[in-house]
Order: sequence, then C-alpha cells, then structure tokens
Amino acid sequence: MPRRITLAAAIAATVPVLLGATEPAPLAMNDIQVVGSHNSFKAQIPTAVMARIRELEPKLADALDYYHLPLVQQLDAGVRQFELDIFADPDGGRYADPAGEDWARAAGEVTGFDRAAMLTPGFKVLHIPDVDYLSTCATLARCLGEIDAWSRAHPDHLPIMITLNAADTPSGRPDITDPLPLDDPALLDTLDAEIRAALPGERLITPDEVRGTAASLRDAVRDTGWPSLEATRGRIYILLDVRDAVSDVYRAAHPSLAGRAMFGWYPDGQPESVFQIVQDPLADGAQIRRWVEAGIIVRTRTDANTVEARLRDHAKAQAAMESGAQALSTDYYAGAPDPLALDFTVTLPDGAMARCSPARVPRGCTLDP
Repeated sequence: MPRRITLAAAIAATVPVLLGATEPAPLAMNDIQVVGSHNSFKAQIPTAVMARIRELEPKLADALDYYHLPLVQQLDAGVRQFELDIFADPDGGRYADPAGEDWARAAGEVTGFDRAAMLTPGFKVLHIPDVDYLSTCATLARCLGEIDAWSRAHPDHLPIMITLNAADTPSGRPDITDPLPLDDPALLDTLDAEIRAALPGERLITPDEVRGTAASLRDAVRDTGWPSLEATRGRIYILLDVRDAVSDVYRAAHPSLAGRAMFGWYPDGQPESVFQIVQDPLADGAQIRRWVEAGIIVRTRTDANTVEARLRDHAKAQAAMESGAQALSTDYYAGAPDPLALDFTVTLPDGAMARCSPARVPRGCTLDP
C-alpha cells in the first residue's frame, strides 16, 4: 500500500529545497559545552586536620573547605569533565604515611585512608600531600578504572574530558612531602603506559586520531576539525596540565604528540596547541570565545576556592557559559556535597549539565548526555 503524504508534509519537505537551505552539519566533539568538576577526586578533610590548617593558614582552610561525590556518582549526576591531581610514585609508599593521618588518628577519627593503595607503585591522586591527602580514588589506575567501567555501562554518553594536573615542585611548606619532578621522560612514558592500560584501544581519543594525516594537530583542527560527536560518544580523552618544562619533555621526540596518550596545554599557535585552560572567564571571556570559534577546546572555571559560593555569586559561571568554553569546571555541580550549607549550585540553563556551545552552535541543540 503506497505511503500517504499530507499536504503539510509535502510543503515542509519542499520548502528547504526551494529556499536553498541545507541540513546542519553533524556535531563535532568540540561543539558541546558540559559541566565538570574541579579536583574531582577530593574527599572531605578530617576535622582535626582542618582545625590544624585553619590555625596555621585560615585563608587556605577556607579555600579547601569543599569535597566531592565519588566519580561514578558524579557521572550519574551528569558531570562530563574531571580533574585529577597526579603524583609520581614509581616505587610506592612515598605518600603512605601522611602527617594529617597521624593528627586525625590522635583525635580519634577514622578517615578511610587507603594506605595499602598508597604502598603500590604507580601514580597517586590527591590534592596536597600530608594535609589534603584523602581521595575517593587513591591511584590513577583506580580513578581511570572507575570512569572506564561507568563508560562501558553507558556507551552512548558524551565524550568525557579528564585533565591531569601535576604540581610537581616543592610547596615550601613544612611537613609537606615534596613531589617528584615530572620533567623526566621515563616518568612521562610510565604515565602514558598507565593510561593506556586503563583505557585500552579505542576507549581513548588520542592526538594521533585527531591529527590524522595533517602535518600537525593545529593544522588538523583548523583545516579538518575534530572528530564527530557520534564517533566520540562513549569515549574518553585526557589533557595534561603541567608546567612548561614538563610539557616540553612530553612532546620531545613526539612532534604534534605523535604516539602520545594525552593532549597538552601549549601556547597558542604552536603545532600541539589545540587546548587552552583559562582560570577567569570574567577577565578572558572574549579570548575564550575567539579560541572556541577557531576550533580550540577550552576548559575554564565557574568558581574557585569557595569564594563565589560564599558570596552566592554566579557572575563567573555566567561568563563561562557565555564564552562558549566546552568544559565548565566547578566545585558545586548539581548534587555536590554542601558542607558549608551555602546552597550554591552551578548548572547550565534550565538545570542542564550539557548543551551545544553557544559559540559553536548558536542555534542550540538538544543533547543526550
């Protein structure tokens, strides 16, 4: 039996042709904007440790007075960008006996500190050794494993961005264990190996995939663009956020990050420069928008150090959204712990956790996160 077509349907099908309209291009992975979390692994600081920090450095205590849900619960809440602070520990045990744990135990607190995990060789995940040392996933392998397991169970999710941040120089504070410097090719090769072991095969979106046959990553993004959103759903990509000396070692002998597991943060215009990290969208919103319109993926902040939350000030969050930056990092996503009872939450309009970037897709879109 022939299919019946109504007059209205016939007109609707004909008008775009008559007007010369075309179907919108498929979305690319850089066309979206998502809510992410900052220091995503951070667990609550024990009461006795926080009291000690507040006695010595009150401003630092205020800045550290937040924590997060476990990674899987964040993913369930719609978070699609994470930040993990990493510390090299090739022999194991470097961070197994934090000073803060002694203070907490002396006060009778049970913290859940996983000393066994800290004794194993491999990269550790924590914020500040000895004082902000508790993590919802103590090792990089465990953190990536949790994200990967959730991802495999939800194979159509938007691509997940993970930023690996390394504060790998001495803090200068007493009682704080000094980290190992990461400007060591062997340590960076080990880091890549840990990542590939946790995210094997096509689980990981790599610089090689984005570059394709182009001469550089920058050329690929400028001339061809990022892979499609459809091709990157259910997958993960990683950005290395480190000091310049470490970034330079990471790309040495790997032009345009050939063979590397991660993207990097490099000065604008360099062959490897396809990501930017911007701390203040109020000051740099116009530059963020220019980068996003040019194809660069940008991660920015909506709040920091509990300052905006304490003031209930959404100006930075609003500027971040309007900039079009793809990843909006907050300590206060929907459902995040609220230890100070501030009732401060950051979401996209209408409570969404993902949408199309207004700088990339001004018409907007509906996304399944």
